[in-house]
Amino acid sequence: MSIYRLFLLLAVPALAGFLLPVSAHNADTEDVLRQLDFVLENHDEWDGVKRHRLSELHKKEDQARSIEERYWSNKNLFEEYSVYNADSAMAYANRNHAIALSLGDTSRRIEWDINRSFILSVTGLLKEAQDIIDGVDVAEIPEYLMADYYNQMAYLYSHYGQYLGQDRTASTDYYIQSRAYQDSTLLHASAGDPMYLWYRAWVILNSSQAERKDMIAELKADVDSAAMDSRTDAMKAYVLARLYEKEEDVENRIKYLAISAICDTKIANKDMASLEELGKLMLAEGNIDRAYAYVNYCQQQAQSFHNRVRAFTLANLEKNIRETYGRRDVSQRKRLHAYLVILGVLSTVLIVAIFMIVRKNKRLNESRGRLSRLNRELKESVAELTVLREAQDATNRRLKEVNSDLSNVNMQLKESNLIKEEYVGQMFSICSDYINKLESFRKDVSRKLKTGQIEALRKSVDSPSMVQSELKEFYHSFDTIFLNLFPDFVREFNKLLRPDEQIILGEGELLNTPLRIYALVRLGITDSVKIAALLHCSAQTVYNNRLRVRNKACIPKEHFAETVRTLGKFEI
Repeated sequence: MSIYRLFLLLAVPALAGFLLPVSAHNADTEDVLRQLDFVLENHDEWDGVKRHRLSELHKKEDQARSIEERYWSNKNLFEEYSVYNADSAMAYANRNHAIALSLGDTSRRIEWDINRSFILSVTGLLKEAQDIIDGVDVAEIPEYLMADYYNQMAYLYSHYGQYLGQDRTASTDYYIQSRAYQDSTLLHASAGDPMYLWYRAWVILNSSQAERKDMIAELKADVDSAAMDSRTDAMKAYVLARLYEKEEDVENRIKYLAISAICDTKIANKDMASLEELGKLMLAEGNIDRAYAYVNYCQQQAQSFHNRVRAFTLANLEKNIRETYGRRDVSQRKRLHAYLVILGVLSTVLIVAIFMIVRKNKRLNESRGRLSRLNRELKESVAELTVLREAQDATNRRLKEVNSDLSNVNMQLKESNLIKEEYVGQMFSICSDYINKLESFRKDVSRKLKTGQIEALRKSVDSPSMVQSELKEFYHSFDTIFLNLFPDFVREFNKLLRPDEQIILGEGELLNTPLRIYALVRLGITDSVKIAALLHCSAQTVYNNRLRVRNKACIPKEHFAETVRTLGKFEI
């Protein structure tokens, strides 16, 4: 392993461990967290949307003439201000409470007592909230407000528990009472209530695992399909995260807390329980920067909303974050010091390595120069060898051609010699036969002369039958000898003629006159006069036969005789 690679192997992981975040989540969760970071950075945009909506409602407020119109205008403004500006929300709640008193409308008075208690609970005025809600006679509450009443009681006692968070015994008692009121809320809630799933989820939160899983499936389907543009949507996402907490599913808990916080930010909700809880989780994971960003934003909103309970818990959380920051700074300074020492050592090693590498590179360049010269010389030698090899190949090809020609000549000479040998032997045999016949003829002539058979001798001499018989025997001997030498001659000769002009021999016939003529041509005798003398016929007969056969040829006439000379495989 090179020194440079060793440096990277040691230095890069050390710096990565110092600079990279402590924890990471799956892609889906991390994507939602990045969306939350973006929404928080641009919260002024959503705040502007909220102010515009309030401005429109204030215009309608100015146009209200009757008590009923003012009542509904106040109600709309209260709902917009309820988690945005506690003072304004309380002012409109008091106005509608006064209208209800003036009208003697008990149901409306109870409704606004519940709403006033809620605002006081949110801002941390728990005693005042308790006094108002205790002033409500349960017997007078209409059925449609029972769920709201018990929900507010659960909310109030939950805030008591938060406020007394350090006192475990007292806070636990308050949380027990809060859960009891949640049970009562669900008993009086109707299935058509937008908050029905919220009520059910809080009750099932402490039920069996099987019930929680069913509730998670139902609530998740609702949240995933929701527009996430209302406080109800944000609350459902928050309680879904609490259910995942019970199931110890950290990824989904963080995901749905972030979704709830995104919704809260977009609707300008300043009472952000989801973002506060998410900040705690980030702190527990060691993601201090995100924890600080989330908790700091919650603190700003809580102070703006005058939420004393949340401001109190957030102050403790901020204290923990500052302490964690301090511990991290000390730890990072120690680690940084150690890394600087390591980097110093590695830098020294790297400098030495660079010096050694430079020297090696210099030597390597010199070696490369020598190699380049040797390569050039080698290439020149290879080029010369290539030229010589090409010349040698050309010479070899020429030698092969000469050898081939010599082989052909040798084969022709061998064939010629063998033919001569064969013919010499056959001619000696024929000549011997003719000498014997002449001797027999001489004896016959002498005998007839001695006996005076002159007339019989004359008839014998004048008769052509003897010559014809001898000529026929001569042809048969020639045909036999030739076909012994070239047994395929007739078949191959016919291949040179058109199919309808091929020569067909008669029964017992070996060759005919045209075939004998071209048999002599095959033997190298091409002169028509010589052929006529050998065959004992006229030169004109030979010429006519040769011309007639050439006219039947299926190859060019001028090449016919030359082609005939190559016919037939010579055999002995």
